[in-house]
Amino acid sequence: MIDNEIITELAGIVGEKYVSDQPEMQFLYHYDFITAEPEGKCDIVIMPNSAEEVQEIVKIANIHKIPVVPWVSGINFGSLATPRKGGIVVDLRRLNRVLEVNEDDMYVVVEGGITWADLQGYLEKNHPDLRAGVTWSPPGTGVVPSCLCYGMFDLGMIGGSGAEFLNGLEAVLGSGELVKIGSCAISNHWYGRQPLPDLAGLFIGWEGTTGIVTKAAIKVWPRLPFNEVFTGATLRMDDGIPVMLKLAKAGLGIIDLVVVNLGWSQSVQNLNEKSVPKDAIKGGMPDFIGIIATQAYTAKQHEAQCDAIKEICKEGNIQLMSREQGVEAIEEPPTQVWGCWNFSRGGGGEWIGSYCSTGDIVNYYNVAREVCLKYDKPPQFYSRIMFGGHYCVARTNINFNKNDPADIAKARDLLKEIHEEVQKIDGAIMYKSPKWAYQSHKEKIFPATGELIEKIRKLLDPNKIMNPGQGRGEE
Repeated sequence: MIDNEIITELAGIVGEKYVSDQPEMQFLYHYDFITAEPEGKCDIVIMPNSAEEVQEIVKIANIHKIPVVPWVSGINFGSLATPRKGGIVVDLRRLNRVLEVNEDDMYVVVEGGITWADLQGYLEKNHPDLRAGVTWSPPGTGVVPSCLCYGMFDLGMIGGSGAEFLNGLEAVLGSGELVKIGSCAISNHWYGRQPLPDLAGLFIGWEGTTGIVTKAAIKVWPRLPFNEVFTGATLRMDDGIPVMLKLAKAGLGIIDLVVVNLGWSQSVQNLNEKSVPKDAIKGGMPDFIGIIATQAYTAKQHEAQCDAIKEICKEGNIQLMSREQGVEAIEEPPTQVWGCWNFSRGGGGEWIGSYCSTGDIVNYYNVAREVCLKYDKPPQFYSRIMFGGHYCVARTNINFNKNDPADIAKARDLLKEIHEEVQKIDGAIMYKSPKWAYQSHKEKIFPATGELIEKIRKLLDPNKIMNPGQGRGEE
């Protein structure tokens, strides 16, 4: 039970201005406003301004056994920051500072609530020769959550998933204790997680159920003077994917390697799904679009890289167009990509995606495509080949009218059916899993590993207050 006495205690930590239990404030935090996932219930929202304030909030929550949900922007297609069991939503937006930029070791130390707009703007103004890897998401989405939840960055070919961009962390445990992880635990440097025991995994992939990350060191990369973005198309995924995998292994200075289908490209062009062909293959239209981004230090180096890319694509019957020719596949991120949310003109959108073997991209797409067409929805597919071609992410977007209960129910059924079908692909493991999908992890995971996960969660969050009812926070 949350009473006025608890609210007064919380106000004593952050000030009355930054804590509220008013209905209009609760409403803003009770659900992910674009997904098909069910609503939650926010009892109190609080905005701390320091790690110490986060500690005090968590300590009070422990005393009273109140759920705590960390929140940055609430724009997450898995609805991972929805307060399933009520409690305190900790809005980290005031923790939005860049604390350090180390140009020698190429990392930035940021607070847990910083957004892509905050970070990108800071680097462009103060360190224009450095660039962050950025997700294809709106400027207001969170940087640290993107890393903790294995987000896909536009430097994914050289850096891997968002988790691999993390050098170290500062976090408040579910017990209220403050910990530091990585080289920062033993020095003033945040250059990496080596050579200490790598404890970052206690927070990566846990969806806020083990603690709240208040600081993070994130790798940045040199912004080289010569760069190009190629876009190529062919009729079928089966024809285009082998070419992309060959490029991934060719060592050609490629920093991003993306695959989308016709449906996804139509959505980012802000078209209406009701007025576009649903089945590109049936209509004889190109259903494979590859995006290849490259950069180099010298003009001679870049010319050689681009010539090799063109030659490999030509061998695979893919005709390339370039940014230099006026063809831009997508705006430089972060970008609103509002068409991906509003393709059906109903304001609702959710995706379902998995990390998987690069050898299963085509299989994944074909399975998801068939399910989408069964529900009379245009397939919207998006895949990134990561870390030099060692693995990939494959995912499908779905749009719906969020004011139409029947359309929401249809979207949920569609997403669940895709999940059920792609889980038959060995190695396809869903990420940012909503509550309903996480059960499949529990059923498939090696038993002792599942038991270890539960032991760790209970150790770090003894009173089970951290994001309960959500994924790994569920019994």
